[in-house]
Amino acid sequence: MKSLYYVGEKTMELRDDPKPIPGPGQYLIKVRGNGICGSDFEGYMGKTGRRSAPMIMGHEVSGVVEEAPVGGKLRAGERVVVFPKPFCGVCELCKKGMVNVCTAGICMGVMDHNGSMTEYIAVDEKYLIPFASTLSFNEAAMTEPLAVAYRSVYKIPDQEISDAEYCMVIGAGTIGLLAVALLKLRGAKNVIVCDATNFRLGIARRMCADHTINSREVDFLDAVKQITHGKMCDFSIEAVGIAPTASNSLDCLRIGGTAVWIGNAQKMVEVNMQKIVTTELTIKGNYVYDFAGFCESLKLLEERKIDISPLMTNVYPLSEGVKAFCDLERNSDGKMLKVFLES
Repeated sequence: MKSLYYVGEKTMELRDDPKPIPGPGQYLIKVRGNGICGSDFEGYMGKTGRRSAPMIMGHEVSGVVEEAPVGGKLRAGERVVVFPKPFCGVCELCKKGMVNVCTAGICMGVMDHNGSMTEYIAVDEKYLIPFASTLSFNEAAMTEPLAVAYRSVYKIPDQEISDAEYCMVIGAGTIGLLAVALLKLRGAKNVIVCDATNFRLGIARRMCADHTINSREVDFLDAVKQITHGKMCDFSIEAVGIAPTASNSLDCLRIGGTAVWIGNAQKMVEVNMQKIVTTELTIKGNYVYDFAGFCESLKLLEERKIDISPLMTNVYPLSEGVKAFCDLERNSDGKMLKVFLES
């Protein structure tokens, strides 16, 4: 089978691998849709240290059951989405529903754990979620990034969403744009989106953002003050993960405001601690997703409650995966949003 390997900074390679042999209770899955995550690209660029060459990246994945184990609940031919974060199900964290931080294993396609940019993968039953034939495989693969946005948006309580006059999403990549859609679905008012590319801000408006700020063209804080008439934002969602945007996510808040941090591109950032303390700000970290939120995200897609079509910009066959990453490297105008590899 063909597999796309990360073999070093800015270097991908298509290799021939043997088809995996499922272990006891595992299913052989024919991969059909595979999204390239922003973290995959950052790993490819050598920026994060969270990809250890040589390895197969990928964790936004859907496919078809090729072989089912004896006694399994699923059958050959069923369409499934893969929950890519291993969890034990019995530790105290799992019992609290926090399978996202269970220490049983790291997400597939991260560090040296091979992922889904290949033709076949072997997966335990508990990580497979069937989906309706009304969704394409690429649409179903969007469950994973939607689940990241879902968990972050639902860290803001219903009453806080209802009471908020203004809110901010920083970063109009896939996760940020999905957060916009979820905020609007929950009834958020005056959603402001900040990004550095006009194309992506245009997509944000298509996702029903109320206001947009291009941080390369205007002063961020001046623009926030103008839009909010000096009131600033009740909460912000940071979906970039670098020091300047982390700082902006705090600076745009009113007294007592909340920032939810999704971005994870830069390990260490400096923040204005005195502002956090003296204006009683709250920072909430958001790491991937819980299982229930993942399933709810798939349901939202199946019910067409979230329009993801503006985000799905590019499709390549797995055989052209090297080209896909090279093209992303040249994506200076930001017009390549969610890129898929099909096999």
